[in-house]
Amino acid sequence: MSKAIYVSINALAVEKIINKRKNHEFRNYIPKKEFDTLYVYTTSPKSELKYILKINQIIKYPDKILVQGDGNSEFNNGQKNKFAYRIDAIYELENSFTLKELKQCYGFVPPQAFAYGDRYQTLTEKLEQAKKIKR
Repeated sequence: MSKAIYVSINALAVEKIINKRKNHEFRNYIPKKEFDTLYVYTTSPKSELKYILKINQIIKYPDKILVQGDGNSEFNNGQKNKFAYRIDAIYELENSFTLKELKQCYGFVPPQAFAYGDRYQTLTEKLEQAKKIKR
């Protein structure tokens, strides 16, 4: 099983990630358990789980992000969150999961901060086996 967390990201930020204008996800925390995968729940108006992000390096402010991207200079100037998760790969699920399906079938609640993958073990297993397209 991958080391994953579920996160909620607003639709505009997800669009920037998909278009590769945004290459880091900014957060004020690092979960205690090790992780390398973000299962992305896109908030309203999309309200779906459709993307999986592979991350590698986590940068802690005041360390700097050395590449250009949406939000990177603000992070470097201390105007954004404390941590930047570098996005190494983006995967799109062939079939997305709607919020209704997530709630009814998996007891999923969109996370305010994050949820560990083992909280939704059946969903996590389904995501690991799902067909994905690398973007």
